[in-house]
Amino acid sequence: MARLYEVSQLMPEAAKQSDDVPAAPEPVRPVAVDDDTVRAALAQHLSRISGSRTEIVGFGRKSSGFSWVTYAFVARTAAEGDRKLILRVGPPSGLFAPYSVLPQVYALQSLAGSGVPVPALVSSEQDGAEIGFPFFICEHIEGDVPAPWAASELDPDHKRAVARQFVEILASLHQIDADATPFASRHHSGERAEVRAIAGWRASLARPTARYYPLLDWGGSWLQDNCPQPPRLTIVHGDYRIGNFIEHQGRIAAILDWELTHLGDPHEDLAWAMMPTFNARSRKLYGVLERTEVIDLYQRASGISVSDKSLAFYEAYALYQAAAIQMCAVRAFEVDRFNDMRLAVMASQMPSIVRAFERALEAAA
Repeated sequence: MARLYEVSQLMPEAAKQSDDVPAAPEPVRPVAVDDDTVRAALAQHLSRISGSRTEIVGFGRKSSGFSWVTYAFVARTAAEGDRKLILRVGPPSGLFAPYSVLPQVYALQSLAGSGVPVPALVSSEQDGAEIGFPFFICEHIEGDVPAPWAASELDPDHKRAVARQFVEILASLHQIDADATPFASRHHSGERAEVRAIAGWRASLARPTARYYPLLDWGGSWLQDNCPQPPRLTIVHGDYRIGNFIEHQGRIAAILDWELTHLGDPHEDLAWAMMPTFNARSRKLYGVLERTEVIDLYQRASGISVSDKSLAFYEAYALYQAAAIQMCAVRAFEVDRFNDMRLAVMASQMPSIVRAFERALEAAA
């Protein structure tokens, strides 16, 4: 197969970027998220919205997640007793700063009582006037978050049952009429969300502090110019993968992490979920469901026909987005001084991601 690009195409772009890049500004020292300060402010906030004095018990950070700072705690009031809750805070130097709570809030509001299990929303503030940062509070859901890299320890039949639920829930999500939900207010009649997202990732990768990869530069442009039309406009989770749900007694009790949700092409979620990165480097979903089985189950459950061409495009886009997120993580650690050592090593995955992206581009074209 003829290659999609030539070195002569890439080199002028690289030279142009190096000429155009301005001097890096002095880094701004971020405001740290102080646990004691957040806890005191949280008690005041919950006391205000509940109308009774609220005590915060067992307050502590959870290690899961790379973006929002997550706390688990118990809200104790004389009238209602103990209530287990989760607080998520958008730090000013985090992976996706500046943060908006709206995608998560709209998702939890829209999906309550639907076939997509989500935690119940308790409260939220975009300006973070009381806590100091954008935040939302939701119900605590009992269960465990499965780690893809530890899946080999689980019974294959158990994993198969959970994987099938995972696909069926995705189908239920894509069947929801978005126009009848708060997501309708986020739909813009102009440029599509996918195209805006690609442009946003391209801008992120072009920042002076990011390592420069000519293939990503060219590939981002190709993706932006060749984005397929969706079979229908659906609610897209944006990070639908193994590891972003809570499992309890063999059932998926809640789908988590809706910060990248938007209205768009359902192929995006399907391609992201099947990435080997999220399946312990296996090409099978959760290490047990073959690709053809996933697609067949999804089509029957959703009523949406999967296009091989669109899926190939979004598999390339998934790798491009993964590369951009890696670079956002490195910037958050090196420049913005976000205090999470996991972000420091994420750039080590870039060579393998870029090689996989090259192969995916060839397949998509």
